Amino acid sequence: MKTDAQPAQPQTELMRWYRTHGRDLPWRHTFDPYRILVSETMLQQTQVDRVIPFYERFLAHFPDERALAVATTDAIHRAWKGLGYPSRVERLQAACRQVIAGGGAWPATPEGLRELPGIGPYTSGAVACFAFGARVPIVDTNVARVYARRDALPLPLDRAAIWPHVAPQVDAVDPIAYNNALMDLGALVCTARKPDCDRCPWSHRCRSRGSADVHTATANPLRVASPKVAYGVAITDRTKPRHHVVLALIHHQDRYLVARRPATAHLGGFWELPGGKRDRGEDDRSALARELAEELGAELLAARALVRFSHAYEDRYLTFHCYRCRLFDPEAVKPLVSEELRWVTPQEFVALRFPPANQPLVERMRRYHRLG
Repeated sequence: MKTDAQPAQPQTELMRWYRTHGRDLPWRHTFDPYRILVSETMLQQTQVDRVIPFYERFLAHFPDERALAVATTDAIHRAWKGLGYPSRVERLQAACRQVIAGGGAWPATPEGLRELPGIGPYTSGAVACFAFGARVPIVDTNVARVYARRDALPLPLDRAAIWPHVAPQVDAVDPIAYNNALMDLGALVCTARKPDCDRCPWSHRCRSRGSADVHTATANPLRVASPKVAYGVAITDRTKPRHHVVLALIHHQDRYLVARRPATAHLGGFWELPGGKRDRGEDDRSALARELAEELGAELLAARALVRFSHAYEDRYLTFHCYRCRLFDPEAVKPLVSEELRWVTPQEFVALRFPPANQPLVERMRRYHRLG
């Protein structure tokens, strides 16, 4: 008697799609927990295409955990330069040092990996799965978006609930391929802005197919919404010239670097942050690097946007782009153009006399450090 074929399981459908469309990434060719941890650390807040060349260069310098564990701080930061968020490589090195101190064997479970410095639920699951084949969920933004749409999960997405929702669906036979496939599905098909539902292997299962509203609401389902605070003045007169200024909020050992303007200069005696006008054709980070070399004799290690604000003069606007910055050798800074340099605490910072145009920065620092 003829019987109908059993419908394919979701895992089967996804894995079939992955065999044809999955990405060929260098860290998918290894089971070395160190190399997988390097890739996962680099991929935090950095796109895959940018990570690949950094990953290969970094491993050329530090091929294993022992090489990284004994490296100097300057060496690891120079190998990391350009990726941003340098604290990531510091945590990576700390994890390697703890593994070496414990005999050189990496923990094989998420629970054991979480005992290492800087490793949270996502990274511990990724290393446990991709290095040791553990059948555990790995929930990044792409994976959360796929499940939020396919299963019409309540929004805003409950971060604690998504992990147990995903866990039982991980393929028991090949959890590595399944988790990679989920990430690729979110990155290539079920994308944040323009999901291609016709190419999705789960299109017939998706409860949000074709819903523009749901697609918009689930673009970044793990992002925690926070109200935006406007600083400075609004740009209302488009006929006025607008100039851009970069500011470096340099931090080191819980203190910030401030510079005093020369007494003979405009606004002499006021305190300010290192920085200056952005030249035509420069981006912010290039301008920061140039200004820090000229004003402090310093080399920029990393810059992370903190606040942007504008100030109106009678004949122009100045828009300030302030970045939290780290230097390669912060203790070697020199006052090349200012009267004095000083490292101050957050409390001391907000009490200093800054130019009127910089008052939004002081306000932002009060909020940032919750100083009232």
